[in-house]
Amino acid sequence: MSQRIRSAVSRRQLLAGVGTGLSTVAIWGLAPLVTSGALPDRRPEIIGHRGAEGLAPPNTLAAIQQALEVGVDGVELDVRQTSDGELLLFHDPVLDWNSTAQGWVQNTPWSEIQGAQIDGESLVTLPDALEMLVDADVSLYLELKDVGYTDAVLETVAEYELLERLTVIAFETAALDPAQRRGVSTGLIGSAPTAQLATDAADYGADGAFCHYAPHLASEFVDDVRAQGQTAGIWKLVDTKETVRDALEVGPDVFVTNRPDYAFDELEQR
Repeated sequence: MSQRIRSAVSRRQLLAGVGTGLSTVAIWGLAPLVTSGALPDRRPEIIGHRGAEGLAPPNTLAAIQQALEVGVDGVELDVRQTSDGELLLFHDPVLDWNSTAQGWVQNTPWSEIQGAQIDGESLVTLPDALEMLVDADVSLYLELKDVGYTDAVLETVAEYELLERLTVIAFETAALDPAQRRGVSTGLIGSAPTAQLATDAADYGADGAFCHYAPHLASEFVDDVRAQGQTAGIWKLVDTKETVRDALEVGPDVFVTNRPDYAFDELEQR
């Protein structure tokens, strides 16, 4: 396979494939993904992942608009910083992986990114998103993909008077430190739902712990996090109606999903 063909393969497609593989393992190995149990009485906060990635290109204004139209309780977005300090909504470190722009985000100025697209929708900055969200009655979850620009994110959100609605989430506690110092809500992310993640989040003083959904592990994780007095968040990589229901049955406090419409459909049927 040539380098040009390899670079054209979307990382988002790769992750979807990996997620599908994990789901298959669960079905044939661990146990069925869909338990067909009852949904908990307590309704979780439904958050649109990267806006609503299953309904529009991720981290775009179109995805945010779709999420708002579905009626989400909040929106989660990924934030990176360009070489000239602009706060870009983008998941991957390399622009080529999932957009028409090129280069590493941290090494590229906004002037070279502006006008680039992802699946036909323009790449946008954090202020662009906040303009759309300022009058919407939704919470805001910003995942910081690296360290060093948390203060810039907080200052930008403060300009729109949205700090009270904000939760800063990250895999690295160093990215959460400035938010902690300012009393802004924080959440520690982990790839797997483990008791250690719940302990780490509590020891750090985060308000919540967030992880990928995994069959048979997520329920115990939710209990572990709540036992620490924190908010338990789950998000999905593969969103079908069946897997969304399966995750909802775990009873998280916060459910982050590419298909919030599926989540609301399931909740309305209980």
